[in-house]
Amino acid sequence: MGIWLAPTANANTQDQAFLSFLAAHNVAVDTNTAINAAHVACAQVADGETPSAVAVVVSQQFPTIGGNAYWISDAAQKAYCPS
Repeated sequence: MGIWLAPTANANTQDQAFLSFLAAHNVAVDTNTAINAAHVACAQVADGETPSAVAVVVSQQFPTIGGNAYWISDAAQKAYCPS
């Protein structure tokens, strides 16, 4: 059983958008892990990886997020990845 952290009060706008997206989709993961995974997802997107490949990499590097890799990757692209 992991420790679940609430979003910090000093979260920036991107963090807030990201965490709100996850909450709206009932994704319950550690905040810091999710944000770190999101940045890995963006790096993969920048490298030209497909959405499914990004989710695989994220789930491999952050095994505690389990089946939420898709949602984290999707939210990352909306909140953090440059267009």
